[in-house]
Amino acid sequence: MQVFIVIAYIVVGFVQLFAIADGIGFSLGVGSFISLIIAGFLTYIPLIGSAAGLYGAVKVWDWNIWQALVLFFWYIPATAVVAGISAITNR
Repeated sequence: MQVFIVIAYIVVGFVQLFAIADGIGFSLGVGSFISLIIAGFLTYIPLIGSAAGLYGAVKVWDWNIWQALVLFFWYIPATAVVAGISAITNR
């Protein structure tokens, strides 16, 4: 189960990076390469990176706000499910 979480974290991280880059490129009107470099830095700033990514997913990718929220906050329900399964099996 831990391997699945690690692989999912890496894959979702790349999708988030491109959502942030597309949001920056769309809002600032810069090219793909420059927006990807800026996104690389903003990814590690939690609120700003998530806001830019939500903006990119909703405005550029035409996603619903709930889909974008799941993309950036997926680990909260995933952690709850894993903790629940762990609690049930350890009884």
